[in-house]
Amino acid sequence: MARFFLPAADWDSAFLPEAEARHASQVLRMASGDAAVVFDGTGRAAGVELTEVAKKRVAFRRLHEWREVRPRPEIHLIVALIRNERFDWLVQKATELGAASIRPVAAERSVVKIAGADATKRRDKWRQGTVEAAKQCGHLVLPEVWAVSGPDEAFRAAPAGLRGIPAVGAGGVGLGDFLTGEADVVTFAIGPEGDWSESEMKAARACGFIPVDLGKHVLRSETAALHVLSAAVHQLHGGAGGKR
Repeated sequence: MARFFLPAADWDSAFLPEAEARHASQVLRMASGDAAVVFDGTGRAAGVELTEVAKKRVAFRRLHEWREVRPRPEIHLIVALIRNERFDWLVQKATELGAASIRPVAAERSVVKIAGADATKRRDKWRQGTVEAAKQCGHLVLPEVWAVSGPDEAFRAAPAGLRGIPAVGAGGVGLGDFLTGEADVVTFAIGPEGDWSESEMKAARACGFIPVDLGKHVLRSETAALHVLSAAVHQLHGGAGGKR
């Protein structure tokens, strides 16, 4: 069934936002009487029936509402900036897997450097990517996408709980053993190509991050991020979105 994003600020509206209306009418070719789902990204959703479909205007009436709660423990990602298209892809896939938040950081060895207006544009694009991914996979709760920060700030801002930092050659516990720890929140910090610097690792350890060993092969940043997220979702939630 088609899903459309209706921001929380517009939840009481009986009309789809213009971009969603265009998608419904021009791409999906929907018509009056068709059923759909609207959601606001915080876990609130409603089954609706379209009552008016025009090029830029789609009205609906609500049939029933429900809420979805994010599975516990929450899983958060701190991820060093990588090439734009790869980070865009990472945000979408992390949304599909159920990440609670994604915090991009400008690490010492990050090839990509963004700030100011460019950083704001990228963040807007990442947020839109979470919406599109959620519509595709059925998530009702969107991850928080934070503004780009430095590693030290990101490490300090990590929510209390289990904190892991995969790093090449840092030793540490195996991923499976790490995930046996008891916590309501789990955070992974993923470095850039070239890995975290020595000073960044020291700062992470000072904030309670535990080195995690992902095996003998060196993974690209986006692969490492999705590897640990997938393992955590499987072991802690029983699958994407929780057990059926």
